[in-house]
Amino acid sequence: MKKIIFALFLLTFSLSFSNSDIDIISKELWRCTHSIDKTFKGLTYVKFLNEDGKPSISISILDNRAALKTGKVTLELSQLDYEVKEDENSIYFTNLNEKTNVFSNYKLSYSFDKKNRPKMDLYRISDNKKLCSLITD
Repeated sequence: MKKIIFALFLLTFSLSFSNSDIDIISKELWRCTHSIDKTFKGLTYVKFLNEDGKPSISISILDNRAALKTGKVTLELSQLDYEVKEDENSIYFTNLNEKTNVFSNYKLSYSFDKKNRPKMDLYRISDNKKLCSLITD
């Protein structure tokens, strides 16, 4: 009986710990500091949303590279559901459609430093290449 109670305690603790990880990460607005990969450029912001109890992620990418030449600035704004894979410390985007299919090849990877401050990076899934480090504003 003691083993069952202890197992339930561990299960409850591990579930509450993982939820608190996402709770900590989702409180902030994240911004891409600098692109490591040249194919991924522009100002990128990631914000966790919770509308009517339904969690989602808002991603905005403001690409101003061609603004001086063409006078145009492109903005990609998407609101996506996500799936957390705790064993990988990664967040994958779901409910992708034709417009947001570009995000099917990306994941957010999160971690915590020694002072329990959250860190997040954007990776391309196909080659597991880090595209940018995200910081909080």
